[in-house]
Amino acid sequence: MPRTDHASPPQWLDARHRALLGWAALGAVATGGLAGLSVACLALGAQRWAAGFALAMLAAAPLLGVGPVLDWWRHRRPYRQRHRQRPGDFGGA
Repeated sequence: MPRTDHASPPQWLDARHRALLGWAALGAVATGGLAGLSVACLALGAQRWAAGFALAMLAAAPLLGVGPVLDWWRHRRPYRQRHRQRPGDFGGA
């Protein structure tokens, strides 16, 4: 089934791009901070705390994907259309 996509790429540092970068930064800080706490607790001999922070880090890992998924869901998906036949302006062979 042919598809057309009339979405434009995000402009540099507009609200859409800042939201995407914000979610990516939040995910990176959360997973990195929890991983660092886990390693520090392991080095200090607190194995239960280290295991807890490691599990929390694994639970926070999906935050890294929230930004791209929200960007696709809110901005790109509405512009994609399915067609039963190729439209006249499909452009391609």
